[in-house]
Order: sequence, then structure tokens, then C-alpha cells
Amino acid sequence: MDFMRSETGFRAPIESYKEGKRTYYRYSDRNYSLAMQQINPIEADLLKTTLDMLGRFKGLPQFDFVQELGLKLKKNFQLEDLDECIFFDQNEYLKNLHLLGDLLKFIQQKHVLQVVYKSFNQNKEEAFLIHPYFLKQYNKRWFLFGQRDSFDSWTNLALDRMTTFEAAGGIIFIPPRETHDVYFEDIVGVSKPIGTVCQFIKIKIVKSLWPYIDSKPFHPSQTVVERTDTYKTIQLEVVPNYEFYAQVLGLGSAVEILGPMEVRAVIRQKLEENVKRYME
Repeated sequence: MDFMRSETGFRAPIESYKEGKRTYYRYSDRNYSLAMQQINPIEADLLKTTLDMLGRFKGLPQFDFVQELGLKLKKNFQLEDLDECIFFDQNEYLKNLHLLGDLLKFIQQKHVLQVVYKSFNQNKEEAFLIHPYFLKQYNKRWFLFGQRDSFDSWTNLALDRMTTFEAAGGIIFIPPRETHDVYFEDIVGVSKPIGTVCQFIKIKIVKSLWPYIDSKPFHPSQTVVERTDTYKTIQLEVVPNYEFYAQVLGLGSAVEILGPMEVRAVIRQKLEENVKRYME
């Protein structure tokens, strides 16, 4: 009864009256019904915040309904507009962003796709079949993951490099043999080079950069193996891929790969190529 009367409850106009030794309760407004109840102030604030967050996904086809829904809810519940206070790092100008909705539909319906695709390192387009499993965003770009015929491992396709795609009829969909979490547990980013194995990689990090790396680890496997007054040494258990090397190189002289030597050699080669380019 207290909850029904309260501001965080239904704010119901309940009154009591006595008749002899008995006490009765009723609505003071005989036309009142819980079905007529408007949301309370706390619920209104939560709804406004949620609508503001969903509005940050503008530009994605599957969220086209949010703007229309938001207008209806604001009108029905008399919600005031919020100042924009949360923003997502979404690339609204990414090529083929409008294809996300159709791809999501084909994935949910388990349709095999006929794709025409042109990768960054190829001059010509190629056409092939892929059994689509999921979409993943990384570094402001979207990728489709799935199984190509005659390939043992999953393939990832950058959305902006897809020329066309359509459902391929008469082909049985092959379900994934592993989960999303298992596939990504030993990599940074989205690429998994064929024939490359997971390794223990040690990285030396200078003191000034350590708070950043500590609060935003390279990978969930990150552990500290050495601490000094001037640097920290961490160890990762990952497959060294393009995204891993890009992250390390992006931190410049503040980090140093200690081992394995083949991973250190790759970093050294890339740095030497950069120095040579700037010396020319």
C-alpha cells in the first residue's frame, strides 16, 4: 500500500475511511486506474538517459527506429530533451554502413551468402560463398566473420570492401564449430594469421606510460612479471597479428618487445623501414 502511494511507486490516490470498527481503502478519484498511471520522475530520468544513449547509434540501419520511437515516448510521457552528454566513436561515413541491416538479417536467418569482395592487397574482385556467423566492430570499422568453403579457419571481411552480396539458394548452412569467445581469446583486434601460433610475449613499458597500459590492457591475458622504479614488464599470451604490431608501434619508444626474438625482429624491421623512409 505504501509503495502504491509513493513517488517511486504508482502515486495512487488512495484514501482510507472507517465504517464501524472496520477500515476500508479506495481511490479518492473513482475514475483512477493503475493502467492510466504515468511513469514516475525516477523512471522518466532513466528513460531519457536510455533514449539519449540509443540516439548515439544514429547512422546504423538497424537503429533507424530509435529516432521515431524517441519522439513518441517524449510526447506520450512529456519528457524534456536532454543535452547531448554521451557520444560513441562511430564512423558515420564508413562505406557500406547501410548494408549492416541486411547482413544482420541474413545471419539471423542462417543464409549462405554469395559475396563479391575486393581486399586491400588485391587488384581484382573475387566472388565466393561464405557462411556468415556474426558482425564485429573494431577500430571504427565493421567486419563480417564466417566460414568460406574449402577454408579451415574463419574469414573476416571488411564491410567497406564488399562490392555486393546476396543469398545463395540451395546450399546447406554450416554452423560454427567454435564460439566467438574461443576464437578471439588469443588475439588483439580481428585478424588471425593462418599458421601462426599463440606465444608468450614480454613487453617492457616505461614508467610514464604504465598507468595507461594498466587501465587499458593490450589483452585480457596481460600480467606483470617485473616491477622497477623506472619500468614495468608485462607478459601477454597472444597470436602476434597486424593489430598487435600496430598497437605496439603506435606507442613508440615507450615500449620495447623483449621476446620472443622473432616478434622483436618484426618490430625492428618495421622501425628500420620507417627510419629509412624518413631519411630519403
